[in-house]
Amino acid sequence: MQYRVLLTLISAAALVSGCASQPKGLDKIREEADRAALVTASSGATLIKDAESRAADASAQETYRFAPVLTREAMASLEEAREVQSKGKADDAVRSQALAAIATFDRAIAHTSIARETLAPALAHLEVLNAIGSPAYFPTGYQKVSESFDGIIRVLEQTGAPASTAQSQHQLLTAMHDLEVETIGFINLQEIRTTLDNLQEAGAQKLIPQSYAVARSALAAAEDLIATSPRAEGGIATLRERALNSASHAQVIMAMVNEILNANPDSAESLVLRTERWLYNIGTALKFPDIRHLPMDEQSRQLADGVEELLQR
Repeated sequence: MQYRVLLTLISAAALVSGCASQPKGLDKIREEADRAALVTASSGATLIKDAESRAADASAQETYRFAPVLTREAMASLEEAREVQSKGKADDAVRSQALAAIATFDRAIAHTSIARETLAPALAHLEVLNAIGSPAYFPTGYQKVSESFDGIIRVLEQTGAPASTAQSQHQLLTAMHDLEVETIGFINLQEIRTTLDNLQEAGAQKLIPQSYAVARSALAAAEDLIATSPRAEGGIATLRERALNSASHAQVIMAMVNEILNANPDSAESLVLRTERWLYNIGTALKFPDIRHLPMDEQSRQLADGVEELLQR
C-alpha cells in the first residue's frame, strides 16, 4: 500500500531530521484526538482507512521531504492504530491513534504547502543545479547545499514561521549561485583553463607573452560573465569560443616559437622556405604569378589584394 512506501521514505528522512525539536502544536493534536475519539461515530477501522488515504495524499505531496517530523509522527500514530486494532483492544484507543494520524497528516500537508511557497527560490535553484549536473561535477559542494536546505526545512517545520528562514535562505541562495557558477565554469572553460595552465608551465609568459596575455584576457572575460550571469547561455557561448580560439592560437604560436628556438643553423633555411611555401600555395590557388622574389610582407599584401579583388567580381 502507498502508506507503507511513505513509511520507508520518512524513515530515511528521520535520519536527516535527527533529534530536532518537535513542531509547535503537536501535543495539542494528540490531546484533541483523545477527546474526539470519545465522541466520534466512526469506527476505528473506518478511521484507519481514512488515515491511510491521508498517508497516500501526504506521499503525493512529498510531506516526508518538507515536513519530515510531522510525517514521521503521523505514520507512527497510524502504525500504532493498526497494532492496537490487531491486538483487539478497545476501539476508542484505535480511534484515538487513527484520529491523531489523520490530524497530523493534515498538518503535514498544510505545512508542506507553506514550505514550498516559502522556499520556492531555493527549490527553483536546486532544480537548476540538478539540471546542469552539479551533483556529479561537485558532489561535496552539492552535499553541503543539500544539507543547508534540509536544515532550513527543519527550522521551518519546528517554528512554523516563514520569517525564521529568511536569512538562512538568503545565505543558501548565495551558496547555490556560487556552485552554479563553479559548475558552468567547469563545463564551459575547464578545457581552456587546462590548456593555458600547461602553456604557463611550459614558459608561455616568457616565450609568447603577447599571445598568452590575449588568451588569458579572453578566458577572464568569459569567467567574469559566468560569475555574474551563469545563465546567459548565448553570451557565454560567444566568449567561450573567443577564449578557445585564443588558447588554440597561443598553442600554435608556442609550437612555432619552440621550433625556432630548437632549430640548428642547418635547418634555419628550411623553416623560412616552409613559411614561404605557405604563401606560395595561396598564390597558386589565386592564379597569381610567382612573387617569391619579394619580401614576405609584400607577398602577403599582394595576395590580400588579390583575394579582395576576387571577392568583388
